[in-house]
Amino acid sequence: MKKWMAAFVLSMLIIPSMVQWVYPFDHNKFDVILEQYVDEDGLVDYNGIAGDQRFSVYIESLESATVETLSHDGQLAFWINAYNAITIDKVIKWKPEKSVRETLIPGVWTSTKFFTSREHVVAGRRMGPDDIEHEILRKQFKDPRIHFAIICASSSCPKLPGFAYTEENVQKKLEQETWKYMNSDRGIRIDRAENTIYLSKIFDWFQGDFIGKSGSVMNFIRPYLKEEVISFLGREPKIDYIPYNWALNAKEPVRYTVSGVSSVLWTFMCLRVQSRGSKLF
Repeated sequence: MKKWMAAFVLSMLIIPSMVQWVYPFDHNKFDVILEQYVDEDGLVDYNGIAGDQRFSVYIESLESATVETLSHDGQLAFWINAYNAITIDKVIKWKPEKSVRETLIPGVWTSTKFFTSREHVVAGRRMGPDDIEHEILRKQFKDPRIHFAIICASSSCPKLPGFAYTEENVQKKLEQETWKYMNSDRGIRIDRAENTIYLSKIFDWFQGDFIGKSGSVMNFIRPYLKEEVISFLGREPKIDYIPYNWALNAKEPVRYTVSGVSSVLWTFMCLRVQSRGSKLF
């Protein structure tokens, strides 16, 4: 009996140390922010978000997240939300007048520093939106539907939804958001007179992702199309691409909440981070 009790006690000490408990990451604050400050057209009240402490708390919570303990869907939801959240935060801090691709000369939309500069710490690593998109979401998950969930703060992007992704809803929501984009003027347009189907540039830029998943871009698209568009494909139309509109997806101009000098210093710091060429991995 004593040996049995000793073995039982020992097992109670050892087993818990062998179990890796899985706790979902809390996206509730981000969910409330999106519901409150994003309208049905996907336009964002960046000024409202900037003044809401809940958003700052959520951004801070991303820094120390332990993603490895999450489930597959939990990790997928985490990284989609992280991309969208830090993109919103960068808009608030950079305050572009018209586009996230502005250079120092307003109206010239050629810069990619907004996406490449690493100003945020997420899950213990310093990164920018491009790192999350290309090094994590595309490489690790290989799910082309992410292109309709990560929002680059621009008018030709899918609309930013009024909810956060979670472990429980991510698969269903990815399907819904993919369908919405495919059946919008942002995603696909048809010109019967010219016998041409116009696709979003997303299908051009990332065609390898869609080919890898479904064999071809059109094979990926077809299950999401309405019957009238599928019928049009029977005419073997030409394929062309819709010019991408990089105009900011803001309800109103982003206001300066700090002095002009502080804003210039913040921009300088952002560019300094980029110029150092710090590596993510």
